[in-house]
Amino acid sequence: MGKNTARAEATRKAAEMRAAAARKERQQKQLVTAAVAVVVVIIAVAIGLAVSSRPSQPAASANSGADAAIAKLSTIPASAFDAAGKPTAPNSIPQKLDGGMALTSDGKPEVVYVGAEYCPYCATERWSLVAALERFGTFSGLTTTRSAEQDGNIPTVSFKDLKYQSDYLTFRAVETQDRNGQPLESIPADIEPLFTKYNAPPYTQNKGAIPWTFYGTHQTVGSGVPIQSFVSLSDDTAWTKIVDQMLTGTGELGAPIMANANAVTAQICTLTDNKPSNVCSSKAVVETAPLLKR
Repeated sequence: MGKNTARAEATRKAAEMRAAAARKERQQKQLVTAAVAVVVVIIAVAIGLAVSSRPSQPAASANSGADAAIAKLSTIPASAFDAAGKPTAPNSIPQKLDGGMALTSDGKPEVVYVGAEYCPYCATERWSLVAALERFGTFSGLTTTRSAEQDGNIPTVSFKDLKYQSDYLTFRAVETQDRNGQPLESIPADIEPLFTKYNAPPYTQNKGAIPWTFYGTHQTVGSGVPIQSFVSLSDDTAWTKIVDQMLTGTGELGAPIMANANAVTAQICTLTDNKPSNVCSSKAVVETAPLLKR
């Protein structure tokens, strides 16, 4: 073998060795990359399992401002009721029923409400019911909702999950359908016959109208709060606007709600033997009481 041939062979072998070394280096890098990827996947899975095993947290409120406003309904001062005065809306005064008798539950008089979340008149009447009933006890479980979009989209509260505690009376509420008109709650068997008997002619034009607020001796079918001013309240500050006016008993929203609440209060006072006295002897309630038929 000549010198040139030997040199060429040495060069070829050196090139092969460099290529083999390069292939080995690439393989090592690929193995390292793959190992890192596996470790990352394992860590991600471990984190995912740890997160999923944590106790679930309650979802944040969709409208914390509305929830804060609703919380203030328990703080309405007596001056707000007196500022609104006696009601002037024709449907504010509960109607006397022939042969009606007061209901009782747990040894206390009972007030019954039947409505539906989609109903615009239910939406305005609930505000007055809450304001009046808070004078005799305490609500919990009130949630915010609106009447159906095609029925005014009126901001209000729902009675679906409420709890009511009072030393003077009990309050039972039924929301028969949700905001979309789907079935929600059934009218109790002991209330259905009364609903059928009194929520029909000659007491009402339409059989089974809502809202229906039943005091045993009297009833209100429909709302004593005109709805026109509520239809334009389309943004998320609506609940705050309503409650802020209720707290003063003034404004196009607050005044009619609180005046209607005075009628509800006066009617409840006939059931509780005028207790508590500070509520039933308040200025606006005393002015409203003579409007009730005995």
